[in-house]
Amino acid sequence: MRQFTPHPGLIRAITSLNTSRFRVTELRDRYMALYPDSQNKNDVRRWVHSFMRTFVKHGFLVDVTQKQDKAAHYQATKKLHDTVKPNTETKSSFQNDKVSNHTEIQKRLSARQHDILISLGATEELESLRNEFPELAPRIDQQLVTFKDQNVRTLGKIKALEALLAQP
Repeated sequence: MRQFTPHPGLIRAITSLNTSRFRVTELRDRYMALYPDSQNKNDVRRWVHSFMRTFVKHGFLVDVTQKQDKAAHYQATKKLHDTVKPNTETKSSFQNDKVSNHTEIQKRLSARQHDILISLGATEELESLRNEFPELAPRIDQQLVTFKDQNVRTLGKIKALEALLAQP
């Protein structure tokens, strides 16, 4: 069975929240503040929400929703905060920086790969809609151009990050 590794960007967003209880929308807003090049709010909210059940299952969050709450509320656990604490292993400062940089670049690469998958899915859906509803073709084509431009830029970022990671 594969060990669960929580998404580092979400862990950072959760730990930087200044409240004991939070909702998915609050976490989404914090995540978007930390990573401003994220997708639109709804896509990020859905993406964040997709992690909540897994975080609860693995003990990183606790569902603290009360009867009067309209939306689910979560609270970080000690286990989540322990994952953020720096390791106490004795390594040289240079090695720590190198590992930290590599990890941060790897996180950024994963985020870009996630972005491209979302955008490619949107592109596929728009192309399907264009075939089904030819009368909407001008509006759909406009959106397709936007997504395809975004894909090209994101693929360029992915290529740059992969090249950087490939260097010794």
